[in-house]
Amino acid sequence: MIVILTIIPLIIHLKLYDTHLEDKAYFLEETYPDIFLYYKSLFFIIICTIMLVLTIAQAVIKHDRLKFSRVFIPLAIYAVLSFLSAVCSEYGAFPFTGIYEQFESVWVLLGYAMTVYYCFIFISSAKDVNVLMNALLIGTVIMLLIGLSQAFRKDIFRTELGRKIILPMEYWSNKDAKLSFQFPLGRVYLTLYNPNYVGSYVALISPVFLLLAFAKKKIWYAVICIAAFVGLLLCILGSGSRAGFAGVALSLFLLVLIFNKRLVKFLPEALIVIVLIVGVVYTYNNYTNDQLLSKVRQALSIEESEYTLKQIDTNDENVVIHYNENELKLSVNVDLLNGTVNIDDNNILDENNLPVSHEANPDADGNYNFKITDDRFASISFKFEVVEGFPTFRTMIDGKSWDFVYSVNDETYYYVTNKGKLDKTHNAPYVESLSNKARAFSGRGFIWSRTLPILTESAHNFILGTGPDTFLLAFPNDDYVAMANGGYATELITKPHNMYLQIAVQTGVPSLICFLVFYFWYFFASLRLYRKADKTKYLPLVGIGILCGTFGYMVVGIINDAMVVITPIYWTMIGIGLAINFMIKRDNIFPVVTVVTDDKKSKKKKASVNSDASEATETSEATDTSANANSETENDLVADSLNGNDSKDDTEAADVSISQSTDSTDSNTNITGQSKPEISRNKKKKHR
Repeated sequence: MIVILTIIPLIIHLKLYDTHLEDKAYFLEETYPDIFLYYKSLFFIIICTIMLVLTIAQAVIKHDRLKFSRVFIPLAIYAVLSFLSAVCSEYGAFPFTGIYEQFESVWVLLGYAMTVYYCFIFISSAKDVNVLMNALLIGTVIMLLIGLSQAFRKDIFRTELGRKIILPMEYWSNKDAKLSFQFPLGRVYLTLYNPNYVGSYVALISPVFLLLAFAKKKIWYAVICIAAFVGLLLCILGSGSRAGFAGVALSLFLLVLIFNKRLVKFLPEALIVIVLIVGVVYTYNNYTNDQLLSKVRQALSIEESEYTLKQIDTNDENVVIHYNENELKLSVNVDLLNGTVNIDDNNILDENNLPVSHEANPDADGNYNFKITDDRFASISFKFEVVEGFPTFRTMIDGKSWDFVYSVNDETYYYVTNKGKLDKTHNAPYVESLSNKARAFSGRGFIWSRTLPILTESAHNFILGTGPDTFLLAFPNDDYVAMANGGYATELITKPHNMYLQIAVQTGVPSLICFLVFYFWYFFASLRLYRKADKTKYLPLVGIGILCGTFGYMVVGIINDAMVVITPIYWTMIGIGLAINFMIKRDNIFPVVTVVTDDKKSKKKKASVNSDASEATETSEATDTSANANSETENDLVADSLNGNDSKDDTEAADVSISQSTDSTDSNTNITGQSKPEISRNKKKKHR
């Protein structure tokens, strides 16, 4: 767990790997470099394998029955569906090996489920939680140092030290082995592959540090946690992740709702946090010349998109360009016997097969430049030439280049991709309402419009998906016209930029439902628990921080994906949260309520009664049947709940222990139990 929270996010090292995508017309490189993803994925799988071995050892060697909670049922189904999706995928080994710019194979998905359960069964005390939170803090401080170096244009990875961290030793002496970075100086990306995932990272862990500052009564620790919180805000601002900022804001809003009136107890600290947040945002916005607010306004503006180029068909007899509501048909005359190729008026036609007016001007090489003079196609021109034996149309449409060739061997027309390969054009189905808003949410409107139809292509896709880590292959990257209109002419869409669509497409809609049921089971059960838990104690405060952080991560997931750079931390935090929920109920960490009663002899009895824990979460309804006596007690505590025998609000049914001391005037009785005794009104007892 410590490795996942601290070490794996920091891994950044060069790996050259075979993509196995060289057969795709839209992909060129057979060997591709990776520095962010491959080794993170590999180490995570190794750690999860060790977790599995230790879990089996706990059950087999130590003969301990493992704790269980019904909340794990949807998670187990999610894991099974993910594995079935991989087995039944049409994309061969990719679901098991991972793919270009992803490496989130089925083994990683199964590792997520293993991580949650491992945390739940092995975290058993506040000391365990404290060790993990300290490990998270150490890893975050290192991340912040990296982030600050990037924010202030001193990126450590662009130095000689960073070069040696990233490159294997055999490249150190090679001065030609240089690193190039896609993001400009001043953009914060940490070790997380893309600045967008900085938003997910900050939304996930920033509420934890905010609550840790209040959880311990040590000033120096609180100062470090607040400094980490402020540093994370600076990183998210430097990354430009608007989704991450929204996630942080909503997670803090949830925190306020949970504390409700009790927030008054932390009013001075809350005011300090508010001042810090406002100050950081205001200072950064001024430092970047209003860049932050302009990005927010840009994200909120959703404009309709209209495209003149609708689609292109590469047929056997011609190339058809669908422009506005018209069609332009281009073809060549090929005389194989005489070895001649030419174009005449009958090779440039409209949808009615009528000649389109044009001008033809020869150049110095004997090739012809054609200018369409028909007003319907005024923005289209092309150059006809023979390239390496292929009759070629070098076409310009609205200022964009499109090359088509006629293959004499195949007797058909092809589009020449930006990788120099020949391919037929494809026209994928899409959701029109989203396609018209293609640039919404930084171009996600286009991606979502082409992703949703994948789910309805077949029953297999809907139920089991296309397979883990296969989105790149399932998405219509070969719909070249749509990709150009969407602004992705020279790019590949490797992910849907939406975690929920990612799960639905790759492992099926039922797996998405299981994932959501699992999380919201934890979410609502935690809300019920923390409504009554003692919010001045360490475990409830950390648990609330984790709840708010995971909620922020789920919010950011609307426009971000699950990636191996950050998702292992999310699942680990869920596991820690479940373990904390169990411990809160087990240890009765609830505020004390004082009840004053009057008896018939006018004697006063004061009883300290622990608040009712019967509404505690399903996540805390677990059994632990370890051989030691303490574990057996925990097992007895929740066994009735698992069997459906909930405790009743009755003093005779309640399992209580009473320690009593009396004097001549009153009786002080401390009552501790799983259920709160009912005080009947017909005995004239009063509640205060």
